Amino acid sequence: MTSLVCALLLDLDDAADFPGNEGTALGRAMPAYPLMAARTSAHVRRIYALTASPAVKSAALQYDAVILDPPAGQPGLQACLLHGYRQIVKELAAEDAKLEVLAVLLANAPAVTKDAVDSAVEALLDRPELDSALTVAAETRKAPALARRQDAKGLLVSFLPSAAGLPAEEPWYPTWSVTALRPACLENPRGEPPLPWLGTKVLPVKQWGPGPIDYHWQLPALEFWLRKNGVSDLSVGLERQPLPKPQLSPKSDRR
Repeated sequence: MTSLVCALLLDLDDAADFPGNEGTALGRAMPAYPLMAARTSAHVRRIYALTASPAVKSAALQYDAVILDPPAGQPGLQACLLHGYRQIVKELAAEDAKLEVLAVLLANAPAVTKDAVDSAVEALLDRPELDSALTVAAETRKAPALARRQDAKGLLVSFLPSAAGLPAEEPWYPTWSVTALRPACLENPRGEPPLPWLGTKVLPVKQWGPGPIDYHWQLPALEFWLRKNGVSDLSVGLERQPLPKPQLSPKSDRR
């Protein structure tokens, strides 16, 4: 039986400013970037896209992705992930193949490269003791001890039950650029809530840059990150150039 590494693009359609994930960056639809990363990966052999959005479907078809229908209602991340995973496993079984590693991407998390996808997948291929690998970014200025919430009196108090004694290590937050998972983690989720499908042994794939793009004000940071990672700008030259202003009087040397 053939073992395959597959990628699954999830379209949760929960971005505040981009319904249907129709946002663009550098002249491309945002979902194109995770699809590009998967398409050029050294390990991914098949790409799936779980979406009902015409914009995401259009981008997915450009990169040879198989379109999967999402579950009914307004499912969350875990429900979409499991729904897509089960459809992939069923399709592969019909071809006498099995899923070895699933690389999970998000339609609104475009800050991802093929190297990040390969690093996450290779970690699981090379280290059988790992359950998953997840891209993370350091957010020292958003350390857990600094988080606050509003209490019943309308005042700020520590978000955590006790911020005292927290370790001083650098905090790392998921960027969701890519998550590599073993099928066993999806069949039997046993990690810590709210992300039980990650399992208990999670390798960080460290990167810098933004996570999911939910608001218009995040686009400049994303485009900066894309340029820094060598992505070409397709929007250059697409804007109509202004016409030259007419001369108010003929030039003196005109014949």
